[in-house]
Amino acid sequence: MKIIISDEQLRRLIPNVFATVEGEPTLYEKLTPFLESAEEWAKENFVSENVFEQIAYCYASTDAVTGDDIKVMMLPLEKLIACHAYMSAIPSLDLVMTPNGFGIVSNTNVVPASKERIERLITSLETERDSAAESLVLKLASNNEWQQTSQGKYFGSTMFPFLGLCQRLAIREHVWTNYQRLHDRLIKIENVLAETYFSHEQMAVLRMHVMTQMKHAQQLEEHVIRTLQSVEMMLLSDIQVHTQSYFDLVNIMREHETIFPAWHASEVAELYSPATFSNKKGAGGYWF
Repeated sequence: MKIIISDEQLRRLIPNVFATVEGEPTLYEKLTPFLESAEEWAKENFVSENVFEQIAYCYASTDAVTGDDIKVMMLPLEKLIACHAYMSAIPSLDLVMTPNGFGIVSNTNVVPASKERIERLITSLETERDSAAESLVLKLASNNEWQQTSQGKYFGSTMFPFLGLCQRLAIREHVWTNYQRLHDRLIKIENVLAETYFSHEQMAVLRMHVMTQMKHAQQLEEHVIRTLQSVEMMLLSDIQVHTQSYFDLVNIMREHETIFPAWHASEVAELYSPATFSNKKGAGGYWF
């Protein structure tokens, strides 16, 4: 492991764990394979390999010199890994293999938890993990290097790059799983909107403004973004949207070429710029 590197560090992240009795494996040792898997899961879904190594270097070297943008990622990443590893390990932590099959670890002082309590614990860990994931992505979003990675491109491929989308839809549980489902729907929705109204070129500009949390967006761009996000929220909720809502946004782009040059340079703009009628005397019909 490269992020969680000691039993002490792990216990800070996972409360209510008994101290290890002399001679038995530590919690860190018990969770080692799960921590390794959790690190790979974090790299696959959230943190690029290079950024992960930069963060890991901070843990490995006490005198590591690194930027503030890397430091702020350390806590949410280790929380993410610890929670994912622990929730993955829970189903097997109290089970042992015996000659007659599986048995439950117990003694006269500790009563095995009920199935319902274990399920609540796993749900609680998932909620903490997903909260850490939301915090991590928010911090990663400002990293230019990460934006170009496959992980960064995944989150930056819609107008909703952050897991807070679920909260806006009143989704409180299984946030990461639900975000992935909504992300797939948003890809399809935004492709249709881009090809019909806003162009892929302009949508890419708007998505980058959302990713960087409007740091460089002009006021009119921010207005278009907020309105478009509201429209997409309605579509996600299966609420019908009147086409005039789209045309209103298109008209803003048509009337402000300096603010929306990507739209004006796109093929979609030609759909809203029909050829001007020319009145010719030699034509079959002549209008006075």
